[in-house]
Amino acid sequence: MGQYYKPMNTKDKEWLYSHDYDNGLKLMEHSYIGNKFVGTIMKLMVKGGAWFKKPIVWVGDYYGDEGTEEINYYDQCSDSSKIRPTEFMDEKEQKKAILVNHTKKLYLKYSEIPFDEEWVINPLPLLTNLGNQRGGGDYYGLNSEKVGIWANDILSIQKTVPKGKGFKKFVVNFENDY
Repeated sequence: MGQYYKPMNTKDKEWLYSHDYDNGLKLMEHSYIGNKFVGTIMKLMVKGGAWFKKPIVWVGDYYGDEGTEEINYYDQCSDSSKIRPTEFMDEKEQKKAILVNHTKKLYLKYSEIPFDEEWVINPLPLLTNLGNQRGGGDYYGLNSEKVGIWANDILSIQKTVPKGKGFKKFVVNFENDY
């Protein structure tokens, strides 16, 4: 069976639904650069956006099962906390973005992702993922051990490298294995 995902700001309990943006619910159905759904979340994460410097997760419905110590964020996504913003970062803007992890003092430059394929994986849904490899449509490719390592960290999207002390460049390449 396939696992369905919802991106969520865990501080405010806000979330977005991929079908509202004509995307599939499975992780790898919407996790690519240029995607309007992911671009909408990225736009929320810029300075002045509702999710700027907020904890973000991309939570699957198989995560947080009863009998585990995992927090079931998926079930916390109520109809009243669903949002549907209309502004988004287009593909050109996404390729110039810098994803900043304020918790771990790391940043990832989208401009340094190899764009040698037509369909390039966006690292945001994978790095913030909870529940990967528990269902069909999940990510099983290169660097899969890095999936979820930024889940629930304080994140932002910026145009420039952060100037604060201690920030280091983070490089990861997620590639399709099919």
